[in-house]
Amino acid sequence: MIWSVVMLACAPPEEDTADQWSYPLDDVLHFDDLQAVGTHNSYHERTAGVEIEAWDYDHRPLDDQLGVVGVRQFELDVTWDAPSHDFRVFHVALMDENSSCDWLSDCLSTMRAWSDDNPAHHPIATLLELKDNFNADEAPTLLADLDATIDATWPADRRISPDDVQRDAASLSAGLAERGWPTLGELRGRALWVLHTGDDFRKLYTAGDTSTSGRVVFPDAHGDLSLDVGAFSSINDPIADAELIAAALAVGHLVRTRTDSDGNEARANDTAPREAALASGAHFLSTDFPEPHSDTGYVVVMPDGSPSRCNPVTAPPECTSASIEDPTFVGE
Repeated sequence: MIWSVVMLACAPPEEDTADQWSYPLDDVLHFDDLQAVGTHNSYHERTAGVEIEAWDYDHRPLDDQLGVVGVRQFELDVTWDAPSHDFRVFHVALMDENSSCDWLSDCLSTMRAWSDDNPAHHPIATLLELKDNFNADEAPTLLADLDATIDATWPADRRISPDDVQRDAASLSAGLAERGWPTLGELRGRALWVLHTGDDFRKLYTAGDTSTSGRVVFPDAHGDLSLDVGAFSSINDPIADAELIAAALAVGHLVRTRTDSDGNEARANDTAPREAALASGAHFLSTDFPEPHSDTGYVVVMPDGSPSRCNPVTAPPECTSASIEDPTFVGE
């Protein structure tokens, strides 16, 4: 079932609820108490004439994924364009370049416009995968441009930054251990960004893995729980890496995992990784199929979500899906 069917059934007809909302548990529930659907290569559109099964999927524009499908986590592949100080958004040069938003600034603006219209949404997370090879001479300017591009559309009061989690602690991981993630009440209408890249970019961005002070995005720890700059981890295999996901949850990391890859599970209608991901407590479940596969019907939706749900591992007993996000308060 496409999320819009549920949402439209719940929302009062012809009533603007954007500024009329209240969440009684917003001072109780924290960011890591939710579980949400995400998309992989969230910008992706099929390229005509290219017959590669792994690339055989389309995603709606980002605002439609938010409003119609109920996606709350994205992944964007970005390639630096130094003259413009912006980043192109595409998969593979020449072969698989079609995108619903060609520039990172366009993607950010699309998401921000939807958020402005729906301030009652729970926090959105976006992974930014740098496709550039690491060049020590150019990387500082590239990373500065990445921060600036985000800040131009999502200023500090609309973002969740590492400083919001570190607070007055000695490091990001120490702040997470001492006080956890902020409450949903503190974070509604805001977005979090993740530097989804290798060690070289992360170490440069964090002064050798020592500091995220003043930074715009969270470095991806990729399951390295020893990092002082760790609070978010992509751990892609919910079956093989089940113990690592559990360990990351135990120290407070937000975790993104994948339910399918290259369309393999969708074509075979193999739901085992999806079910493992749901049960794991990973916060964001990334898929190429938030809507049914045309042949098998394979799809990833959040059971009893509205569109997201209470995390089955980390949420307190009083949590309900509507307390995470209530569809009567969030429209298309």
